[in-house]
Amino acid sequence: MPFLKAITGATVAVVLSAGGALAWGDMYMGDGTNNPNSDMLIYAYPAENNCPAGLQPITVGGVICCGNPNTTGTYYNRASAPKKRTYQSYAPRAYAPVGEKGVLYK
Repeated sequence: MPFLKAITGATVAVVLSAGGALAWGDMYMGDGTNNPNSDMLIYAYPAENNCPAGLQPITVGGVICCGNPNTTGTYYNRASAPKKRTYQSYAPRAYAPVGEKGVLYK
């Protein structure tokens, strides 16, 4: 009997300790090959050039600084057009004029 208890205890210990090792690395850790800064567009900024020689005003992530643009053209952050207000139209109302037969809808 003591031998059976020892085997059972050892089996339970092995099963409980292996659970953590099996779950290791199951979590999604992202794509290790992706560089989020690799495709950043650097636009020329239309302003007076107060940068050092060889550099010009650029925008990087909304910040104006000095550098060399990697795209052609100029990016303008234009405000969007105001939204047009829509009015709710209700279903026609029924009314019965005095002295006439029937119901009219307006």
